[in-house]
Parts: sequence; C-alpha cells; structure tokens
Amino acid sequence: MITESMLEPLLGHARLPVMDVTNAHLVMQKHRHCLTTNCPIRHQAKIRLVQAKRMVPADWPHM
Repeated sequence: MITESMLEPLLGHARLPVMDVTNAHLVMQKHRHCLTTNCPIRHQAKIRLVQAKRMVPADWPHM
C-alpha cells in the first residue's frame, strides 16, 4: 500500500499504475476541485471506488 507521504509527489494529474481503495479516497480528497472528466487520476479513483461499491455515481451530471 502506498502511504500519503509516498503518494504526495505523485499527486499530479497522471494516472497511477495501481489504484487501491485507500489511495482512491486520498486522490478524491486531494483533487476535489478537479473535474472527473478533465483529471485522469480523479477519473481512475472514481472508477476504483465504484468498482469497490464505495461510491455510487450520480445519475444526473452536476455541472
């Protein structure tokens, strides 16, 4: 598992090679101002959380 201190330099907008649920939560918190459609790492985190049934995607876009 990658800790927050290890992930901090990687929290640009590029996708991670492996995304676990803990990292997905961290990414969603750190990139809360990014749009999922424009931020590859936030998109990856959202997909991981939906797969793990930790997040239910909205049925209507909130833009």
